[in-house]
Amino acid sequence: MERFWRELRWLWGTSWPLYAASVLGTNIATAVGCMLFVRYLIPMPEVRELGFSGELGAIGVIYAVVAVILGVVVTLYLFRPVLEWQRHPDGHDPNMVRHLVMRLPVLQTAIVVAVWGIGIAIVTIAALRIDARLATVVLTSAILTCFVTAVLTYLQAERLVRPIAASALARRFEDSTLQPPIKSRLYLTWFTTSAVPMAGVLLLTLAQRGGYFTGTVGELTAAIVALIGAGLVTGFMGTTFAIMSVVDPIKELQVAINRVRRGEQDTQVDIYDGSEIGVLQAGFNEMMRGLRDRQRVRDVFSQYVGAEVAQKALEERPELGGEERKVAVLFIDVIGSTTYAVDHTPEEVVAALNEFFDVVVEVVHRNKGVINKFQGDAALAVFGAPVSLHDAASHALQAARELQDELSGHELKAGIGVASGHVVAGHIGGSDRFEYTVIGDAVNGAARLTELAKDTPGLVLTNAATLRAANEVEQQRWTLMKSVELRGRGKMTQLARPVRSTMADRY
Repeated sequence: MERFWRELRWLWGTSWPLYAASVLGTNIATAVGCMLFVRYLIPMPEVRELGFSGELGAIGVIYAVVAVILGVVVTLYLFRPVLEWQRHPDGHDPNMVRHLVMRLPVLQTAIVVAVWGIGIAIVTIAALRIDARLATVVLTSAILTCFVTAVLTYLQAERLVRPIAASALARRFEDSTLQPPIKSRLYLTWFTTSAVPMAGVLLLTLAQRGGYFTGTVGELTAAIVALIGAGLVTGFMGTTFAIMSVVDPIKELQVAINRVRRGEQDTQVDIYDGSEIGVLQAGFNEMMRGLRDRQRVRDVFSQYVGAEVAQKALEERPELGGEERKVAVLFIDVIGSTTYAVDHTPEEVVAALNEFFDVVVEVVHRNKGVINKFQGDAALAVFGAPVSLHDAASHALQAARELQDELSGHELKAGIGVASGHVVAGHIGGSDRFEYTVIGDAVNGAARLTELAKDTPGLVLTNAATLRAANEVEQQRWTLMKSVELRGRGKMTQLARPVRSTMADRY
């Protein structure tokens, strides 16, 4: 008994009580409306005297009670796997539950039609024992009412089952035929709002002209007005539910799209429809998963090759080869890294290098440069490729000076060399594996200057040609030195290094 009350309390906290009340209320309301229409508005005085009183009325009331109980029992029997799945999701086959949940509206409609069919048969046979014309009126009215009730039941069930369907379809949606398509729903709604009331009016008119009814014209008019009024009410309900079944998911998609436009890439929509709408909902979620995967690839790609290189690679198809560019190159190399590695564990070396290069990356990016590659304890930064940069030499020289200041208190020390000139920037490698890099005398010159910088006070060097390519403000922050012959070069190169900062430079 305790378990029963516990189950009942759980069930009361779900959406099933609202579902049951809505479906049951619709069926009772239409059944009562049908009975009242036949009893009071059909223009057949003799039928009124014979029908819905005595034996026929008792049969109708008794079956209505039995039908409610029968419908509830059959519904619980068919829907029990869904209820058990809601209590214990891991203990059921998700595919079975998914298909059953999406067919709940159709199954519920089938139950309603079956219950109504049995009732129509019983009441029609009972009426036939009383009067043939009464049986005809009862049969026709009940069939039309059954049709309207079935459509309203389906549209209500489809809307009320959405939260359950959203849970069942949260992970996968594969079949767009689990529910009638949108076109069929709209046709059914049209039948409810137009065809059934018009058919009733037509039948009343034909019966009156054929002498089937003996009532007055006023009585016929009252019946027609009542039928039209009922059609307006049921039509409004059916149209409202049909509109909601289409408009609601569209509005949800619209809200989701606006969220994506604001940059919320984790946006998802619930999938609760088993027709074309469900395909759109599932397609949106798949599109968002693809967008997130692409963004993740872009982010990871950018971390490996730089944001500018990644952006260009995504916008254009990379090809082997390159183009001539005038750039400035900054080369930075850690001093005494071999000795440092001997005195520290590999983990400590990696941590120190990462901390060191974090400063390098931040300063280079701040000055519009690109980290082209890391070479163990060294890094190559390029200013002017792949994105063109006005006054690349000035940006590179400023980055070198800022690195000199920001790395002064760091545990690792490094030499910094800056050179500018024409290089070939492009993709070097094989057809299956290549990388974006720059090749030219400026790269070699920066590397040679870095070697000399390690033994120079301040640890930063450039050459006179690069300094002349910079703007006047940047030139004032450097001083020319002696000329030397760099390794591998057959000519003299005049060196330059940053001057000590003045009070004016601090403001």
